[in-house]
Amino acid sequence: MTRLMSFAVLLLALPVIIAAQTSMTPALQNAPARKSPLSEYAGAWVGTFQGHAWLNIRLKLEGNQLVGTLERPHELQFDNDGSIRGVSDERNTAGVQNAVLQGDGLLLTVKDPGSQETDHYLMRLTGANTAEVKMVAMSMPPGMPKPKPWMLSRVGPSAVSPVR
Repeated sequence: MTRLMSFAVLLLALPVIIAAQTSMTPALQNAPARKSPLSEYAGAWVGTFQGHAWLNIRLKLEGNQLVGTLERPHELQFDNDGSIRGVSDERNTAGVQNAVLQGDGLLLTVKDPGSQETDHYLMRLTGANTAEVKMVAMSMPPGMPKPKPWMLSRVGPSAVSPVR
């Protein structure tokens, strides 16, 4: 009798279970897809110094993470107030090892393939196509002023060398 009662309850519950398994309602099917907050950072970014590009950041959204490169001069010289005074012609290209949202910005961890050194940069969006980036958690020589953030502009994909 108990088995018969269980079977009867299952038969009565089956239409409810089937109704619950139907696909999304039409309103949800037409809703726009959720955009990753990381997608705002994707693209090619360039910083200029004395009219020339000196800093290139290229980020691409793959799945739910950003990948890319950061290319900058091997050596930077700073004024006493932390502004850039000069940059070397020799360039370093480092691969983005990790890119995570932190507070109001994107923390980029990059690794130089030659030296295997890891550096950290914090990138903050200041507009739809503008951002600032600054070095964080890096050791500086004694007496060196704290560098000011560097201004970036988003550019077209062909303006920067491709992601490696």
